[in-house]
Amino acid sequence: MFSRLKLLLPDRPIPLRVLRGPFRGAKPVMNPRHSLRKMMGLYERELNDWIEDALKQVSSVVDVGANDGYFAFGCAAAFRRLGKSGRIVAIEAQTQHIEKLKHSLSGEISDLVSIELIHAFAGRESGNGFVRLDELDPTFRRHKTLIKIDVEGAEIDVIEGAKDWMHPDNLFLIEVHHEEYLTKLRQIFDEAGLKLIQIDQQPHPILGRECRDIGNWWLVSEFPPPNVP
Repeated sequence: MFSRLKLLLPDRPIPLRVLRGPFRGAKPVMNPRHSLRKMMGLYERELNDWIEDALKQVSSVVDVGANDGYFAFGCAAAFRRLGKSGRIVAIEAQTQHIEKLKHSLSGEISDLVSIELIHAFAGRESGNGFVRLDELDPTFRRHKTLIKIDVEGAEIDVIEGAKDWMHPDNLFLIEVHHEEYLTKLRQIFDEAGLKLIQIDQQPHPILGRECRDIGNWWLVSEFPPPNVP
C-alpha cells in the first residue's frame, strides 16, 4: 500500500505536517516519498512512548545529527502542545540537510520555543568542522535537557566530548550502530552513575521493518523513580 501511495506524492522536499505520534503538529521540510512513516508518527515507533514521557520532563533538546529536522521540530511541536517554553539546538554536518532545516525554521511562528542550528559534526574536540558538546552554552547543561544522538557510528566520540552533560537532570537517546558499543556506552554511563536501557527494533505488524540496518538499537535513559528530584 505504501509503495503505491509513494508514487502519487511529490519527489521533492516540502513542508509536511506530522499527523500522529509524539511529534504531531510539527511541519518540517521533508520529501513525502521518503517520509510517510514520519507523517503518520510511525517512524522509529518503538521510541514513541519513551519520547512522550521524556518531553514532559525536559525543557531543552540537543539534537546531534538532526538530518531533516523531524526530531528537532517534532520536539518543538511537543513543547508547544504542552504549553511550555523550550530551547532546541540542532547540530547537523551535511549542507543539504542544513538548507532544509533553515527552510523549516523559517516556517516556525511560535515565540515559546527557540531553535538554533549548528552546521558541524559533533565529536571529542572542537575545530575543523567539529563541535564538542561540552563547549556549548553552559547555561542549560544541567537544566533538564534531552540529548539525542544519531551519528552513524560516531556515538562514542560524541559522548567523550559530552561528559559535562552526563547528569541525572538530563536524558539521553542514543541510536547505536555497532553492537560492541551497547556495552561500552553502558559502561561509560554506569561510571557516571547513570543507567541506560536498550530498546530493540520492533517491525510494524502491517508495514513490517523500516529500511534500516538490522544492527541498529537504541539506548535511552532510565527515568528516575517517582518523587526523586
